[in-house]
Amino acid sequence: MRSVRPSFIASVIVSASLGAHAAHASPLPSPADTLADVLRQTAAVIEGDVEDVSFQFDEVEGPRTIATVTNVFVHLGSLGKSTPSSVVIRSFGGYLPDGREIVATHVPELAPGKRYFLFLRNTEWTLSPIAFGHVFRVDTVGTKRALVDAYGRLIAGVSATEIVAGPLLWTQPSGAVDGSAPPRLSTWITEADVERALDAEELAEGLRIFARATGAWPNGSFSPAPMSAGPWRRVTTWRAPTPTESPASTEGLLACFDDPPVGLADTSTKELAVCEDGGAP
Repeated sequence: MRSVRPSFIASVIVSASLGAHAAHASPLPSPADTLADVLRQTAAVIEGDVEDVSFQFDEVEGPRTIATVTNVFVHLGSLGKSTPSSVVIRSFGGYLPDGREIVATHVPELAPGKRYFLFLRNTEWTLSPIAFGHVFRVDTVGTKRALVDAYGRLIAGVSATEIVAGPLLWTQPSGAVDGSAPPRLSTWITEADVERALDAEELAEGLRIFARATGAWPNGSFSPAPMSAGPWRRVTTWRAPTPTESPASTEGLLACFDDPPVGLADTSTKELAVCEDGGAP
């Protein structure tokens, strides 16, 4: 189980598209404005149980939350010649050696003891191998095993551009569903709402229909290790070219994680400083 210790929380606001200019086996990530863009940057769409969540710290990778996903089933794409018995998700965030906690915003949280339906990247990644936050929890409501997004909404379908969220199933006083706290069932949800929600097989079939229509199938390989181009406080990011730029003119930026200031309240936030010209902020 995830332990909660008294600590300073520094929130890090980051771009969704990350990568590096160094030569690596995996392709660079690019913006994903549509579901087709997401699937083209996905190696596999899987389902599995989060058996354990632990924390590690590394001088290069920084603080990491390690979720071990077992009983893995691959719905689309591939995890290699044979499906592994488990997959490790090494998300950025966790505890520093001095006990302070670093939290990266928009990095999906996985709760131990829960089953998830998630998209694994085929590109380089730094903060999370989950593609563009596409992770859905499998919740049982009565006899229905429905998928729920990070905000507690039932998954209702697949449109021409996205996975469509339906009505709110779970409520939380602070917004997104926190895996460490038990959610509350919405008082206005109906049995018909739950019955119309998609389960894992139904969403997988919807994605297959979408992929056949668009040609946007999951492909490539999943790498369980983050791209490490240097110390974790200076993460190389990638900016897509504007319509007037050529790909050759795309510049890299260094995202600088300064030491969190000491003595601020737990509710405070600290934005990410972006460095250019060799890393000077």
